Amino acid sequence: MSRQLWLGMLWLVGASVALAQARLPAQEPAFASRPITLREGETIVNAAWKRERQTNRRPDCSHLVHEVYSLAGYPYPYADSFELYAGMHSFVRITKPQPGDLVVWRGHVGIVVDPGDRSFYSSVTSGLRTEFYDAPQWRARGLARFYRYAAATRGNLTLTNERLPRITKEPVQVVTSLPVGDSRGNSPGTAEPITKSADFPTTAPSDLEFPSSGSSLEIPSSILAAASRDRPTGAEIAEAVSELNNGTGNILRELDLSRLDRKVIVYDDLSVDRTEFKGSRGWAQARIKSRVTLLGESIEREPRYEKFRWELLRVNGAWEVLAPKDRVYVPRDVAVRMLAARLASLAQDSPGSGSDSSLRQQAQIIHALSALFE
Repeated sequence: MSRQLWLGMLWLVGASVALAQARLPAQEPAFASRPITLREGETIVNAAWKRERQTNRRPDCSHLVHEVYSLAGYPYPYADSFELYAGMHSFVRITKPQPGDLVVWRGHVGIVVDPGDRSFYSSVTSGLRTEFYDAPQWRARGLARFYRYAAATRGNLTLTNERLPRITKEPVQVVTSLPVGDSRGNSPGTAEPITKSADFPTTAPSDLEFPSSGSSLEIPSSILAAASRDRPTGAEIAEAVSELNNGTGNILRELDLSRLDRKVIVYDDLSVDRTEFKGSRGWAQARIKSRVTLLGESIEREPRYEKFRWELLRVNGAWEVLAPKDRVYVPRDVAVRMLAARLASLAQDSPGSGSDSSLRQQAQIIHALSALFE
């Protein structure tokens, strides 16, 4: 292994230790946390417009949200939409959103722009756009959850950015919808406009819900494809598969590699070539450029192209993309992040001299990471 690769690995391990520490609840936190104010939330929306002006690059929804929050000065450890939906310590769950809050479904996440017209900004098949979270295609995903960033504070010191400009761009509304209930028949009245804000509230509002420290990572088995028509297009299916694979990648953080009972295929690129529907079932043929295949303690390093058919199922008027049962597909950047987090967790649990099992697992992970960096 080259010296540059080892330096990169050492940097990655150091960064992943910080990531693991950020995800673990502290026994004696040095800082209290408070939900950000309306004015601070508006800086997040401003950051979305700023990012859009600076680059035309379109990441998937969870990476877009993570980039915008970091640009606004509100960083958090990256999490896919499944993790965000379950709740994490950087956010508190709320019922009445304000600009800058997250609106999250299992499989998709966006940034609330205007709760008065129920608009949100996200990465969708047609690009970076503002849509309505009570539109039929989003209601079909189920009841959305709203989360607000919890800024760290110490006394009167607020550890966030100091400039709080107002929103300076009107969102472009591209979907027409009427205020309707969610898929369970509930009224969407939980999303009300907020016209006033306190700079630094001293008590948490009553509609806040702090996440449980014992929540486990979700390994999703399916995802709803957001379809603009009766049937999803190949691009819409590819987008759903991408976010699904972000979530199923959690298997690399949850399990000892030697206990993997199915192939984990780490890939660089995925595209959908063909789709077919028949009644309530369908399939999509994807072309995948794989880099590394993990199974138990074996690592296959040969890059190759392969084709795989993703099963589709129509449920309650919406199309679900089902994760394969005999294998797991994981994007390369997700695999690196998950393995690094697992390595950091093992190093934290057994600093200095660890058990034989821990050392064996660490060696396996380093071996897998070296294959991904080649």
